[in-house]
Formats: sequence, C-alpha cells, structure tokens
Amino acid sequence: MTARNRPRSLGVRSMVGRRWWWILASARRAGLLGVLASSGCSAAKQPEGPVPGPTPASAPKADVEPGAQCPQGPIARQVAPDVEPRHRLVETWVDKLPAGMGDVALLDPKALPALNAQFALTPGAFRDPMSDAIADPEHVASEIAERMTWMRAQVEDGTYKETEVGAMAAANVVVEGAVPVDELRLAVAESQLWCAPLTSGLFKTPIDPAFDRNRCASLHPGELVRVLRRFGHEGGEAEWLYADSGHTTGWLHAPALTPVLEREHLAPLWDGPRLVSTRDAAVTLSGHPIRLGTQVPLRGTDSDGYDVLVPTPQGPTPDRVLRSEPVVADKAVLTRRALWTMALAELESPYGWGGTQGARDCSRFLRDMMVTFGVQLGRHSGVQAKLGTARVDVGGLSDDAKRQAIAAAAKRGVVFLYMRGHIMLYLGRDQGHDYAVSALAEWLEPCKGGEDTVYRLDRVAVSTLELGRDTERTAYIERISTLVVFGVDAPEPTAG
Repeated sequence: MTARNRPRSLGVRSMVGRRWWWILASARRAGLLGVLASSGCSAAKQPEGPVPGPTPASAPKADVEPGAQCPQGPIARQVAPDVEPRHRLVETWVDKLPAGMGDVALLDPKALPALNAQFALTPGAFRDPMSDAIADPEHVASEIAERMTWMRAQVEDGTYKETEVGAMAAANVVVEGAVPVDELRLAVAESQLWCAPLTSGLFKTPIDPAFDRNRCASLHPGELVRVLRRFGHEGGEAEWLYADSGHTTGWLHAPALTPVLEREHLAPLWDGPRLVSTRDAAVTLSGHPIRLGTQVPLRGTDSDGYDVLVPTPQGPTPDRVLRSEPVVADKAVLTRRALWTMALAELESPYGWGGTQGARDCSRFLRDMMVTFGVQLGRHSGVQAKLGTARVDVGGLSDDAKRQAIAAAAKRGVVFLYMRGHIMLYLGRDQGHDYAVSALAEWLEPCKGGEDTVYRLDRVAVSTLELGRDTERTAYIERISTLVVFGVDAPEPTAG
C-alpha cells in the first residue's frame, strides 16, 4: 500500500473524544474495542475525511490499461467534483424546502438542558469541566494510564514512528513526575491539546506532517479547562499541564491560561448570561478573537453593543463587542437556514487534523456550530453519531434506500451523515446528486492505469456523496452508516 492509499486513522488511534478511559472501559464491557479502534473523526487516532476501507466484493474494479500513467498524488484542489457556485449558497438549499420550513425552530430552548444532560450519559460525550466527577483522582489516574499504555504499544509495534528517538520515554517521565492539582482556568490563546506530553510528533510511515497522531484537539480562547496534573519547576511556570476541557482531555505545553479562578467567582460567570460567536471572524474592540462556538461572559448590553469579559494572562478582563459583530446573546435559534448559513459562511476555512494550528476537523466543525445553539456535542464523530433527537441505522441499505432514508430524515430536521472516520452536514439534493458540507481533508478517484489518486481539499467544503466511487475507499453514500437528526419531537425516520 502506497502513501497515497494508506489508511489515515484518527479515532481510538487519535484518542480524541474526551473520555478515552471511559470509552475504552465501555468498549471492553460491550465487546466493541475493535470497532472503536477504527472509528472517530479527529485527532491522533482516527481518519478525518475519506477513510480507507475494504472494497466490497460487488464494487466495480477499474480495468488496468497497460502502459497508462496515473497522476501522482496528493493533488491539491479548490473545489470538489460536481460542486457549482450555487451549491455554496444557502438560498439554493432553503429554496428547495416547502415554504417557511427553513425558518422553523428545530429545538425547544427550554428542552436544551435536559437534552444535554441526556447526551452526557453517552460515553465520550461532553461533560461540564466544573463537575466534581471530572477531578476524581481514580478517574484521572485511570484515564492517563489507559491512554499512555495504548500509545506506547503503537510505538513499540511500529504503528507510530517517533520523529525524535525516545520521545515516548521522555513523555513517560513527564507523566510519572506530574503532580495532582485541581484548578479551573480559561484558555487565553489557541492552544494544542496533545494526547501524550510530547511535541515532536508521532506519525505513520511514510510521514506526512499534516497528520500527527499525537494531536488530540485544540482549545479556543475562552474555553474553560480543569487542570488536573502539573509538571515543571516548583514555583515556576509549568512545562506541562494535563487538562480536561469537557470535550477533550490532553496535555498542554507551556500554555497561555488565565490564573487559577476560584469556583465561587467563576460559577456565576459560567452559568450566567453569555455572548456566543456565530463566525470565526468575531472580535472585541481590543482585538480579542471570539471563535465560532466560543462563549464569553456577558455583563451588559446597550444599543451599540455588549460588555463582556475576555480571558487574559491577568484573568477575565472587561472588553466590548459591537452589535455589528457576528455574535448573539445567550444562544441562537436552531433552524435549517441558521445552521446552513453558519456552515457555508465557513467555506474555505482550513482543515486541521486534531486541531492542527487551530484549524478544525470534521467533528470539531460540527461541535463548534452546535454550541452556538446551546447544544453540547461530543468531540468525537463516533460519539456524535449516538446523539441527536433521532437516529437511524442505514449501514446495511443499498445506495437508493439510503437516499430515501436521508430524504425522510431531512423532513424532520437537520441531518448529520456519519461514516467511519467522518461526519458531514446534509444540505439537500440537486440535479441527481446529494450534497453535504464538512471539514474535509481528501478524497480518492480511480485511475485505469493503476492505483487510486488522492485529491486534497484541506478545507471546509461542499461535496457530493459520490466522492470515492469505484475506489478502494468506496463512495461516501456507500460508507454512510448512521443518520443523526436534530428536530423537535422528531420520530425515528424509517430506513426506506
């Protein structure tokens, strides 16, 4: 298998999600460890975007033409096949709906606390960093030990390659020397969460620097973290901190965080009114970024804007946001138009495996958007596939039956399309193709002269569900296994 066709796995291989120890324990109890080891959509263990999979025996094979030359990938592309300018416009998709359906509220705001509480029962789902359960010493020790044991095994059997010899051994020194703490702090700047405390990288061969298996996620400025381990010089700056952000756990290296915040001071801010960004472009008057899905405490409003508190190295600091910025007080109302508008406004935003350089992968893209509507999704695509107000298993259906099931689900609300290693937001059907938007790394196209060719988008992009047809990875529509619906009182859609 060449570099162009090797599996790019993220998932139990990425340990992204947040409750790795919990997912692992649940998987062992349910006999699902092998499944989890190849599922997910972010960070160091599970493939983002198209994920290689076995080609079904019934899938057509391209005839090899002797002497023909196949393109050498990966080849950069700006737009996916069969995507035209109109497919990037929200009006295209809203206009296909019955009159008024695009603006129907899909979730009752009063029901959101109960919905999020229900989601939190799912292994790997989001839990409030202020929860006492997160800081349980036995839980923290088990979580760290499970992850390090797994990652050491990947290095020892050659699955992962160290770019610096002895990197995992050095990481073990950090883990063993880290002392327990319990601190509530806010991220001041975009910060990488590493699966293990090392920054030199872990890669599959041949090495592609865009896919560091040690990247678990990134923290946006303003996100709350529970710091649970500290390694560094006593009395000085910590070299490494082990932290839980609610959606992901990992190690921060010399991070930019606020000072420790007392619970009695933080709780009223965290539980009180907040301003949330609906675009990555939002900034305060001082230039502080408020990224998509990030919330900041709201102190007051007037006709011109909002008084807020933003995280700085000195602590939460007063600042101001003008009403012209893409923000809403409290939360936005989830409608098809609102979510599609938000998603399509982020087209061309860079893709980033496990939060590389603060960019998003597929599951983080969906999570950040849904937070603006008050919905707390897990960080891992496999976990997101278990949430929603309704779900339908379509894994065993034909392509046509899946299309019918997707159409039925789309009548009930917005729909996420889940396949092993990737998750997308469905848009609609146009001229014989079904379209979705996602943070997408790459896709394969067949070549009659030999091996499939990799094409790279590395951005938030619109695509059809035909990507990958007649390749070893197969088409998206063939790989989709679960439909996740968000809609008020949405009944379980029928699978054809």
